[in-house]
Amino acid sequence: MRTFLLMLLLIAANTASAVSQTAIDSTAVTESIEVKRAENKEPKHESLKFLKDNRVFIRAQIDLLRVQTTRTQAERATVIDSRYLALKEMSAAIAAARDTVSADSLLTAQRRLMTSVTELGELERQMAKVEALLAEHRTRLIAIEGDFLGHQETALVIVLRGFTGKHAPTTVVIAEEGEVVRVELTPEQRTSLEQGGIAQVYHQFVEPRTHVFDVGFEGDGWPAASTLPVTVDAVRDRLTFLSLDLSRLDPSGEAMGLLTDVWYR
Repeated sequence: MRTFLLMLLLIAANTASAVSQTAIDSTAVTESIEVKRAENKEPKHESLKFLKDNRVFIRAQIDLLRVQTTRTQAERATVIDSRYLALKEMSAAIAAARDTVSADSLLTAQRRLMTSVTELGELERQMAKVEALLAEHRTRLIAIEGDFLGHQETALVIVLRGFTGKHAPTTVVIAEEGEVVRVELTPEQRTSLEQGGIAQVYHQFVEPRTHVFDVGFEGDGWPAASTLPVTVDAVRDRLTFLSLDLSRLDPSGEAMGLLTDVWYR
């Protein structure tokens, strides 16, 4: 009886162990492993890798090498034509002559350049001197003009001309509103007028207005009663010049009038 119970217990224990083992096996994870052959990539430059790996050995072997080359050439002496030597001498002479001509041309050009530079310097000095003289003249003219214009007042100047080939009078009479000015002409002035010259017969300060003068002439062959009216406008603070041209006057006949010309300063 005891033996039978032991057997039953053993059978029950084995059964429970098998059931638990089956449960464990049902929850296990399955793994698969695959083994493949690796592909080895060949290097791009195998020779360079080889040289790099063995560079010490290769250098040692190269150091042991010595290259010696011996070249032997057999030549035969020949006679050179003397004309070749003459041509060489002629070429050398031509080159020397060419150098001489070039040097002379360069020297001539340099001399011309130096001459031109010297002449240019002299011209510049002359121009500077002329400019200095012009500046001095300009300064003097400015001073004269300033002095002249600074003291300018209204004035009138009357000049005579046009007696060429005629007998000049001895006296010129200029009258205006009762004021009479008698101008005696010297023999030299009369001779100058008869030869085409000009004589100043009046220079007075006047009022800046329109003036009417009666101009008469006295002397041999000139009628005392004949007078000619002359009108001129005197500008304020200006110098008025009145030129009387008597080329149309005839002392022995009737007066034909005067040619007048007026300008201002």
